[in-house]
Amino acid sequence: MNGRWLAARQARVSALDRGLLHGDGVYDTWRTYGGHSFAVATHMRRLAAAARRLGLPPPGPPALWERRSRLLVARSGLPDAAVRLTLTRGAAGDTLVPEGRARPTLLLTARRLPKDLAARQRDGVRVVLLPFPRDTVAPWGWLKLIGHPSAVLGRSTAARRGAAEGLYVNAAGEVTEATTANVFIRERDAVVTPPLSAGILPGVTRALVLDLARRAGLTIREEPIPITRLRRAREVFLTASTIEILPVVRLGARRVGEGQPGTTTRLLQARYAWHVDRAMRRVANAARVR
Repeated sequence: MNGRWLAARQARVSALDRGLLHGDGVYDTWRTYGGHSFAVATHMRRLAAAARRLGLPPPGPPALWERRSRLLVARSGLPDAAVRLTLTRGAAGDTLVPEGRARPTLLLTARRLPKDLAARQRDGVRVVLLPFPRDTVAPWGWLKLIGHPSAVLGRSTAARRGAAEGLYVNAAGEVTEATTANVFIRERDAVVTPPLSAGILPGVTRALVLDLARRAGLTIREEPIPITRLRRAREVFLTASTIEILPVVRLGARRVGEGQPGTTTRLLQARYAWHVDRAMRRVANAARVR
């Protein structure tokens, strides 16, 4: 936190920190594998762009946060973890207009991955439709803002209903994304995902999966997904840095496809794992050279 290593329970922010009072901040999250960060440069570019949009100071170069991530997970004993960097404007008064120049708050945290992640990736999960859209829409939808009550409420709602995730539904009856992931469906002739113009978060993993799918010769379409289209889909899967590619086998009480992860989902999972393994080998080799 602001250059200091300490246990999370010992970390403190000012009562006037604008992230606490106004959600005046941004964040991004990436995975580590074997102690090394995956795609940290891409995540940092997205975070830096979001910071510029809010007029926040730049967080620093990706190499700095790759190094700090490596040290953090080593100190935490979590070689495979989810690492989050949070940036707020700092303590600059409780009015909407910041008072003077404040030192920004920079907080880097690591958390364990779900214990059952591998089982979920293998067997698939259940999701439910949420009766509300994401609280951040265009032109703010691409920003990972600190304040996102729809995600908190949405995930809590899903958990109460025995589901792993909740899918937002907009006023037009279209499924846009999950609380912490992008959504894809497999139809007869194509893999489909909502377009960025729908105000969804441009996920780093979403972009990678689209690229891997094209390389595999799959037809890709970025189109709206009405609820009826989702229910007819042969396969449904979610993508995010922490969960990678997660098959959806049940939509509420309804079975998706055959009720098990489909062949396209399995293909993309294999290609994603291969891509990560190759990238991590390059990172590990570069670290040994240094």
